[in-house]
Amino acid sequence: MSEPNEEQISTESQSEEQESKFERGVALVLCALVLLLPMIYIEHGYDAFTSEHGEAREGAAGAGLALAVVFRTVSRTVLRTIVRTSARAGVRASLKGAIKNAARTAIRQQTKNTAQKLAADQKKAAVSNLKSMVFASGLLYASWVIVIGFGQPFANLLNKEDSLAREAQELREHQELKERMEKPAIEAWEKKQILSDAETELETLRTELKQERNAAKQSELKTEIQLQKDKVIDANYEFSQAFEKSNGLLLNPNEDLHAETVEATAVTAWVDYLMTYAPFPGKTSWSSMVIWLGGLIMVLPLWVIFFVQSSLCRQKKVIMDHQTEWIGGGIQLYFAGAFSFMPLTSDVIIDTTPQNRSFIALGGLLAPTLIAMVLWYAWKQTGSPWILFCSDAFLLYPMVQVFPLDPLEGIHVWRWRKWQWLIAFFVIMGMFMLVSSEALKNVI
Repeated sequence: MSEPNEEQISTESQSEEQESKFERGVALVLCALVLLLPMIYIEHGYDAFTSEHGEAREGAAGAGLALAVVFRTVSRTVLRTIVRTSARAGVRASLKGAIKNAARTAIRQQTKNTAQKLAADQKKAAVSNLKSMVFASGLLYASWVIVIGFGQPFANLLNKEDSLAREAQELREHQELKERMEKPAIEAWEKKQILSDAETELETLRTELKQERNAAKQSELKTEIQLQKDKVIDANYEFSQAFEKSNGLLLNPNEDLHAETVEATAVTAWVDYLMTYAPFPGKTSWSSMVIWLGGLIMVLPLWVIFFVQSSLCRQKKVIMDHQTEWIGGGIQLYFAGAFSFMPLTSDVIIDTTPQNRSFIALGGLLAPTLIAMVLWYAWKQTGSPWILFCSDAFLLYPMVQVFPLDPLEGIHVWRWRKWQWLIAFFVIMGMFMLVSSEALKNVI
């Protein structure tokens, strides 16, 4: 088979560059429409609502507001992830742009050789990959120590008991605020009932007058009717004042009370079940195992993903090249110096078909997600903070890698099947929104 000439390589390079521009455009639109604008809208709406009414904590309003706050947090996290990934990709592109064509030619030659000597090259690749993994593990461990030891992201978090006490206090304050808010509307409703009763009594007297034939009795009824008219006028005035004070709201304190109680109970039960507290809140001392053992746990998902993808590569008879270079390592430590821990040290290079690459990428995304779900459920049964810590660790990697940005794994799923990426994105981000702890969000 003949080698590609320079014109073919140039055409391919232009095609890849056009695809890259298209992907960047899609990412920009996605950030603006799905992340940035909703975050700004929610931020403004949330501040406006709570400044006037306080925080809603009951029923559908409370659940909707809680989801809005979660989405705001996720949007901020997503934008930070995109900025860091783009920064890393930009540095890599600027440093390697001069040798891009040479690297592509070398990869083609390597592909040709691996097709002829797959077993031998897999053995060589395994040694190279292990070196890359050890280097990446050291970088991530150092980043964790820096972020937790110096950044102290857990310092302002509360344990479960303190969180429940704070929630109880906030609930009491909310109930008091709710009563203050509802009082004018209830008073207006009560005044309307008084007015309605007075008008009904007036109509009753008028009906009696029409039916009465005794002149003396008619005179009495006319006097009563005049007095009742005065009562209606007074009741109407009092209702108008109360109605204006309540800003046009009427509230029956006895209406649908049972339905509201059932709804609030059901929502509260789900919120309580999904509530995930920080596993190790408070200031972290340098002697704490959260720093030293926690760093090892945070590195563990990297190895799990590596072994899963290696197994899938052997199944597809392709070679995985795990690359941890000084560029990615430097950016990893740079953001660690900003007290933000995100695993962005390594690239996974696999020269295969788009379908196979998507399959391998999905394996690396879904495997840690499933492990995180199992660990989270185990934490719900046992209450062990270390199990929750492990769940957060396994959830962090797919949350970062799922985005369709080069060199993250999500880009390969996006290129092959957009709907597969969308399903994976909703599953992973749904896990992050619903069951990740406050500690994970603060570390990021």
